[in-house]
Amino acid sequence: MHRAVRNFRAGAFASAVAMLLCCGAAAAAERLRVCLNWAPGADHAPLYHARQEGWFAAADVAVDILPGGQSADTLRRLAEGECEAAVADFGAVLSARAQDRDVVAVMAIGAHAPYAFYATDGSALRSPADLAGKRIAAYGTDPPRRLWGAFAARHGLALEAVHWIDLPNNAKVEALATGQVDVAANGFYHHHLEYAAAFGDGLGVLWWREWGPDLLGNVLVLPTGAVATPASARFVALARRAWLACLSAPQPCLEALLAANTHLDPVREARKWPLAARSVAGTDEATEHLGCLDSARVRGTAVAWSLAKNVEAAATNHLLKQAGARCD
Repeated sequence: MHRAVRNFRAGAFASAVAMLLCCGAAAAAERLRVCLNWAPGADHAPLYHARQEGWFAAADVAVDILPGGQSADTLRRLAEGECEAAVADFGAVLSARAQDRDVVAVMAIGAHAPYAFYATDGSALRSPADLAGKRIAAYGTDPPRRLWGAFAARHGLALEAVHWIDLPNNAKVEALATGQVDVAANGFYHHHLEYAAAFGDGLGVLWWREWGPDLLGNVLVLPTGAVATPASARFVALARRAWLACLSAPQPCLEALLAANTHLDPVREARKWPLAARSVAGTDEATEHLGCLDSARVRGTAVAWSLAKNVEAAATNHLLKQAGARCD
């Protein structure tokens, strides 16, 4: 994969470099604030890498990276002008658009949402059918719980086939360990570390990306009107270049993240990176297709969230194609 990434960066990315040189050099640096979903972490490392390497500055884009909270709040800040770009869950993008917030996804950062079900004994959780009758830990807005209807329909399970136990993320591992629940639902990639540490090789995991529905996770988001601006084009091209570079050689990216956020634990972030990378890239997505917003997955995610109205306008590959991505 590393060779393919290097070849791609030397070839297809050349057009994006040419665009940067012709369009960015003459103007003063344009400020572009990026609102993150939650606190900085391994999944944001490529943005810090591009900034530290001077790629944004060389393209006359002055990037500030702002910690945030839930995706819904991040998108509110974007729509209200507190930032010019954002990282957010695609389901939240669909919800924001339903509330007349004029935002659009321009790159898939989490092409495969990290939703999963966990059990302490892998032999008891071999397929979705094994969930029937189980007590599942999940809080009310947990994505796997909110999207249970789509998962159940995919696998021929009744809506009432499971029993939901209201628990926050920080109580799920203990609840599993003590037998208060049979299964825990997880919607965030980094929590996998806690389950793996607690239960080791015996851990049973049903990944939605493997069993379906395989839904979009985090995306890079812009105000719809900003898609046509040269600064946005340069920013997206370089963000994509950064993700490609980090998939090939993650250590410099993690170092950039840690240099900018000295409170983070280097060991934990290093363990989080492979999980983040797996959400970003599948088999061929690590090269020419990386970041592309697959139309079938966009629509499937919208249908799962029951927010399919005008879904075609919720995502665009326009800037990725300008950057050399081979998006359908």
